[in-house]
Amino acid sequence: MNSPKTIPRKVWHGLESKSYLEIAQELPDTNNLLRKWIAIYAVYQIDFINRRPTRLFYDFLESAKDSNYVAVEFSIPRHILETRDSIDDSDITISKCVTLKTEEDINRFLQQNSIDPELFTPPWTCEYPLD
Repeated sequence: MNSPKTIPRKVWHGLESKSYLEIAQELPDTNNLLRKWIAIYAVYQIDFINRRPTRLFYDFLESAKDSNYVAVEFSIPRHILETRDSIDDSDITISKCVTLKTEEDINRFLQQNSIDPELFTPPWTCEYPLD
C-alpha cells in the first residue's frame, strides 16, 4: 500500500516558517477562457488588527480570520489576467472556500477533492495572480 501523498516538506516548511503566506497550484480547467488555481493560506500569520488603515485583504481571508488555514479554489477570466495590473474580489469566481485547522485537515480536504498535494509550490512559481 502506498503512503498518502502530502504537500512537499520544503513547501510546507516555507509556509509554516512565514517565508510566504500561501502555497498554490494551477488547476486544469475545461473552459479555455478561464484559468483556475487552488491556494492554501496560513491565515494565522495575518495581523488583521494592527494593519495599515489602507491595507485590505480579500473577502475570503477576512471571512477566515478566526481560522488557522483557508483553502480557496477560484477561477479568473484570461482576459482579466492579460489586461489588468491587479486583481480584486470582483474579478475572481470562488468555487471552493474551506477553513481548516491542521495539516491533517488540509490533506484530507485535498484527498476528498482529488487535488494532488505534491503539486503545491510557492505562489511565484505557478503564476499565482493574487497579491
